[in-house]
Amino acid sequence: MKILAAVLAGGQSSRFGSDKALALLDGRPLIDHVIAALAPQAEALVICGRDYPGYIGIADLPAPGLGPLGGLCAALHHAAATWHDAVLCAPCDTPGLPHDLAARLGAGPAVVLGQRSIGLWPAALAPRLLAMLEDCGERSIRRWITLSSAREVDCGAFANINRAGDMPPG
Repeated sequence: MKILAAVLAGGQSSRFGSDKALALLDGRPLIDHVIAALAPQAEALVICGRDYPGYIGIADLPAPGLGPLGGLCAALHHAAATWHDAVLCAPCDTPGLPHDLAARLGAGPAVVLGQRSIGLWPAALAPRLLAMLEDCGERSIRRWITLSSAREVDCGAFANINRAGDMPPG
């Protein structure tokens, strides 16, 4: 299976108070931790919702401000256009992702239990997600999981940094 890795980085970081993708953890931006975990599991990697030096940046679809689903929709369409079979995605605020995440998720669609914006999605779902976002304006990731029949897989616990206080001391 040819996998496209996608880092979801188009959020406004309103709960964090500053650009959390660039917040330092162990001397590196959070986004770099996610890139380091996802890149070895894929043939290519994109950053959704922003530009980031050294990587292909793609705009959220169908428009910015749709949360993780806008980034996932863009990644699915990019994957389909570049002959990838699936998208392995995670938000930029989830350091400590397992380096075998794709294998743990197995055949998609699948999401991490308790971390629903981390998942493995067949590129063939691109039109279906776009239709959901455009036709009914639905932005609920839970609704998308139901519509796509995604499985929830227990991949263990790891960080999800939403507020500055969630950052590990260091």
